[in-house]
Amino acid sequence: MPSASRVQHELARIQTFFPALTALGNRFAAERPFDGLTLGLNMHLTTLTAALVRELQLGGGRFVVAAANPATTDGGVVEYLRDIGVEVHPGTGRSDAQSPVIAAAPDLVGDVGFALGEAMIAAGTRPKHGLVEITGTGVARLRAREPLPFPVLNINDGRLKKAIENRHGVGEGLWSAYTTLTGQHLGGRRVRVIGYGRVGAGVAGYAKAGGAVVEVVDTDPVRRLIARFDGHVPIDPGAVTRPQVVVTASGTRHALSVADIGKLPDDTVLINAGHHPDEIDVPGLAAEATEVDHIGPRVVRYRHPKGGHVVVLGGGSPLNIVMNAGSNEPVLLHFTLLALGMRWLLQAERPNGENKLPAVLEQEVARLWLPGA
Repeated sequence: MPSASRVQHELARIQTFFPALTALGNRFAAERPFDGLTLGLNMHLTTLTAALVRELQLGGGRFVVAAANPATTDGGVVEYLRDIGVEVHPGTGRSDAQSPVIAAAPDLVGDVGFALGEAMIAAGTRPKHGLVEITGTGVARLRAREPLPFPVLNINDGRLKKAIENRHGVGEGLWSAYTTLTGQHLGGRRVRVIGYGRVGAGVAGYAKAGGAVVEVVDTDPVRRLIARFDGHVPIDPGAVTRPQVVVTASGTRHALSVADIGKLPDDTVLINAGHHPDEIDVPGLAAEATEVDHIGPRVVRYRHPKGGHVVVLGGGSPLNIVMNAGSNEPVLLHFTLLALGMRWLLQAERPNGENKLPAVLEQEVARLWLPGA
């Protein structure tokens, strides 16, 4: 089956089981909020993103889309979006993909990781109506760039992202992908989660529900204490234990360094759940490895110079996104909020800098996803 046809079949399934997205598209078709505008998106190019863009298109406007990460780009999605008239730039790296979007001078932007926003600032350009940021990593980056020359709506810090997508979407999706790639059950395995923020808590909670013994590493003692009350084993950074699976969810570069990897037991499985693909220093590991064995798609086994092996899943990119795994609903729910946030930026002139998410937008999303409530 051709790639675009495969995506069309997947979108038909999404449309059948998640009518809230269709309802959103029907609303945009009636309102046409984007007529005459150019919208720039920096997103992971999965079938879920294709579902979002299809509904956004009904609101009018021109769409120019960049791939947030080549490792999470589905070629069928690129083909499908181009077939429906969307300009797509997968690139060979994030900067390559973003440059054409900046050149298109978007009036409104949807971003992950504030990568497109930072690139526009560096280029001396700005989206006329502002930008919507989805991720915690992106919020941290935009706050580091204050004062910003355009409005940014932060939808990451709302109630829905914390309670639903981070906890259920990432948590379920990550372990579903792990089982698909390894065939292993979590029952009785020792899992280490690095970072106990919103994503880390979801990853740890789903691992525990699957029967794993979960240890949590975080530089913040308050978070480690919370992890203990959530039923996990808090350990100090640098403590020596013997995990069988290690998951990074810190939002920081090289949360798991080559030196850290060298201290792990033989054949430890390494997974990243964070937004950026460099939380695990996979390039450093590959450069120092004495053997590299490509066991299967997205499964690579490295022999560390100290003699032990580790297995990296998904190349160090966020595994749930690489595998498009787990329940679609939490992600699609948050995409609904992204779409309504873009419309909100158009409804009035918003102040430059970070804009907190209005409660009314989350209530609108909840009504869409709770028919009859």
